[in-house]
Amino acid sequence: MKNTPTAKLLISFFNIRKRILMPENEFFLNENDIRIYSIYLPDFADLKSDLAEYLNVKELPLSSNLYMKMNHEFIIYRSILKIILAAYSKLDAKKMEFDYHLYKKPYLASKPWLHFNISHSEDYVVIAISRRNLGIDIEYIAQDFPFTNLIPEVFEEREIIAIHNSKDKKRLFYSYWTRKEAFVKGLGTGINDNFKHIPCADGEHIIDAALSEDTKNWHVCNFNLSDHYMGAIACEFSSAFSKDIVIYTVPNDMNALRKMIND
Repeated sequence: MKNTPTAKLLISFFNIRKRILMPENEFFLNENDIRIYSIYLPDFADLKSDLAEYLNVKELPLSSNLYMKMNHEFIIYRSILKIILAAYSKLDAKKMEFDYHLYKKPYLASKPWLHFNISHSEDYVVIAISRRNLGIDIEYIAQDFPFTNLIPEVFEEREIIAIHNSKDKKRLFYSYWTRKEAFVKGLGTGINDNFKHIPCADGEHIIDAALSEDTKNWHVCNFNLSDHYMGAIACEFSSAFSKDIVIYTVPNDMNALRKMIND
């Protein structure tokens, strides 16, 4: 009888050493590279009209049906996502269209090697890209959010005990939550009935076949985006997390953005 292959999930916390402006002309990915790009939405409000030029006819109706604030936010982060992907893929950002997996995870059919994921919370958006499958999540740590009501619904007993025994219950809650979110976004399944059973405590875990039939190993890592934002990134296992991970700050300058794709 053959042994059934099992996949492992390694979970840890990672302190990002620094956040720097996005480098020029460095749009190449090695096998283990993971790049994270940070967008502080209020800084891009005046660029909305210029950025809207990168949305196609399928995307513009979508943005116009949202509330005014969400309309602006969608135009900003969708356009910047397309610009960043165009810089790596050499595709035309204005003609770029996304395909979607079963659970609506987007991908580029013509560039299947270029994996990406995006997360939005309050004033921040983060975009992660790699040659490996990945997922990312950020959450604003709201002061008045009644997070304790969710604890029994989304965590198993040992995780609940850890949160209750923590000196900073809210921060550990968001740490655990973002780990789960990043992992399911990486798998492309989204939140479902198995969400509660996804491991989120520090250490190495076996991935139950009910959670994923994939036998690839994964690494999930927390990071601090800012004082009031917790983030997590999940990636098919590589040596990338043994290196410094830097979040690049996207410049709020159209000339700099256009220069990325020689537009």
